[in-house]
Order: sequence, then structure tokens, then C-alpha cells
Amino acid sequence: MFRAAWVTRISNKTVIFEFAGENADDIVLIKKLIEAGEIRAVIDRRFPLEQTRAAHHYVDSGQKSGNVIITVLPEPES
Repeated sequence: MFRAAWVTRISNKTVIFEFAGENADDIVLIKKLIEAGEIRAVIDRRFPLEQTRAAHHYVDSGQKSGNVIITVLPEPES
């Protein structure tokens, strides 16, 4: 939280974050909004669990433009 406040103060970037609640109604609403195409998740990169350190370095670099995903299971083959 301190870092977010600092980045907002010293740069032209705005950092917004919220803590996820445990309200099932909110999850259902988000699901409906996604299915309706009203919101979408922006995924920048995916890293396997073994590359978690690299994922953190990437996030800390300030280059990410969306969410960074850590995959625990192998990616399905296309």
C-alpha cells in the first residue's frame, strides 16, 4: 500500500487497488458482467509456478500492462 501511494505521488501513474471480499453475490455479479462482455480481464503474461521470481521481477519493472498470472497446473495443449 505504501508503494502504491508513493508511485501515485512521484509519477503520473495512478495506482488503484481494492481488497477482494468474500461476498458470493459480488462474485456472481462479476461473472454476469464478464459473460455479458461488459468487463474483461486484461492478462499481460502468464508464468509457471517455477518462474514466480521472474514474475515478481516483471511486475516490479513497471512494464506490465495487465494482470500477471501464475499458473499452477500445466497449460492445456491447443
